[in-house]
Amino acid sequence: MHTIEPLTFFEIARTNLYARPFRSLCILALVAIIGFVLFGGSLMGMSLLNGVDSMAKRLGADLLIVPQGYDKTIEGILLRSEPAAFYMDEAWVHKIAAIQGVHAVSPQLFITSLNASCCAMPVQLIGFDGATDFVVGPWIQTALKRRLSDGEIVIGSAISGPVGSSITFFNREYRVVGRLDRTGMGFDGSVFMNLNSARGAAQDYQAQGGPVPPVEQSVSSILVSVVPGFSPRTVYDRIQQTFGYGNSGIVPVLSKNIINTVAGGLRSLIGFIIILAIMFWVGAVLIVGILFSVTLGERLQEFGIFRVMGLSKKKLIILILSESALVSLAGGLIGILGALLIMLPFRTLISERIGMPYMLPSISTCVLFLLLSLCLSCVVGPLASLYPAVKIGRMEVYTAVRRNGL
Repeated sequence: MHTIEPLTFFEIARTNLYARPFRSLCILALVAIIGFVLFGGSLMGMSLLNGVDSMAKRLGADLLIVPQGYDKTIEGILLRSEPAAFYMDEAWVHKIAAIQGVHAVSPQLFITSLNASCCAMPVQLIGFDGATDFVVGPWIQTALKRRLSDGEIVIGSAISGPVGSSITFFNREYRVVGRLDRTGMGFDGSVFMNLNSARGAAQDYQAQGGPVPPVEQSVSSILVSVVPGFSPRTVYDRIQQTFGYGNSGIVPVLSKNIINTVAGGLRSLIGFIIILAIMFWVGAVLIVGILFSVTLGERLQEFGIFRVMGLSKKKLIILILSESALVSLAGGLIGILGALLIMLPFRTLISERIGMPYMLPSISTCVLFLLLSLCLSCVVGPLASLYPAVKIGRMEVYTAVRRNGL
């Protein structure tokens, strides 16, 4: 003889949801949007914060010296990996080093590879001086524990090609000896080589018809570190005063200004995301509440029968809340899964479209945001259905059976 197992609240709630597919799908879609916005927005905001933090650590230099008119271009290289090439006389390295308050200087040389048969891919090539460098070398050491030799390159995380392979630029092969960890900056799409290799690449570029001046006497930018205790702004003003405002052919750029520019745009974007998430969440609670009020009112006879069969007021309320919690859980999971399928595979494209440093948080942080987003999504249904559920639970059995509305 088979025993009949009593139905659980979960099984009854699931059956009721399947019996009303349109209402269930409407609520599920609303909660899915909430889950998507909450989790996707949290992940994007934290990724942007990580990107700015990474940029602040990676810049290293207090000032950058670039040719006049290229102060915005250097931001594009640093933030968005926008390939560019510009040059100034190498004599500026010694002139800047002589300014009071300057602790160290190091030149860099930029070359833009071509989208042609001579090059494997169009990327930013950055040559740095290993003897004087104090910015690139320290974090390249995470991928390579020695100085770069001629013909060797270290590639950013967004550049394809395994360590040990070769990449061609201007019909010359360079051996990949290291790959950088993701920084969330333009460096992810850049290729690094020593200054001698960069000068050779510039000569090859010149042979291909590139507009490069005599590379033996040219640099693209100068990284400047100020003496401890000196204000970078003070050194900035001294450079301007010494060489003339806008008349020298060079312009100093404060690293702090680049970070502040990004941080200002970031604050606006994160503020918009927070406001959007709050509006969606409140709107979803109201709409789901209206849906439950209408549909629960149409089910008064059903609830009255449950009461006749011995279901207490408290258990009836629990049953209604179980339905809303179940559909909210499903919607939240779908929304979060949708955010994951977009945020993870397309993170590079998102970074390019936003135009800001972008670096995903750690797995533990992602899991924390996932759980918080799921909790906030799951409470939408129960919170919205709480008032109509309590109102129905308080009704007398006879009234519930005879009435056909709230």
